[in-house]
Amino acid sequence: MAKILIVDDDQDVVNVTSVFLREGGHEVESELDARKALTRIEAVQPALLVLDVMFPDDSTAGFQLARDIRQKHKDLPIIMVTSVNASSTVRFGRKDIDPDWLPISEFVEKPIKRKALLELVAKLIKTPSA
Repeated sequence: MAKILIVDDDQDVVNVTSVFLREGGHEVESELDARKALTRIEAVQPALLVLDVMFPDDSTAGFQLARDIRQKHKDLPIIMVTSVNASSTVRFGRKDIDPDWLPISEFVEKPIKRKALLELVAKLIKTPSA
């Protein structure tokens, strides 16, 4: 199937998401540090990126990282994972996806649902879902 990189500082989220993706037949790599994500993308060359919004040093690091990624990887599908909608009055969704401000492919709410994630991955990388 596809090689997928997860960039999230929460090891538990990485573990669960990795299990879901591996059950779907994908190869999974991860990076816990947003500051190392660009280097990791170059090394891994993923077919898709699962990216968290909030990181310990910066609660909006995922937004800037998505913009930085687009500078070099224009066609890399990015699924942004967030719990912001559950823990804040700020609401993000498909309406916020923008080629300049938020250049991602899709949003997924935490906790991540296996079936929905695999269907979304299949849609974005054009493979059958498990």
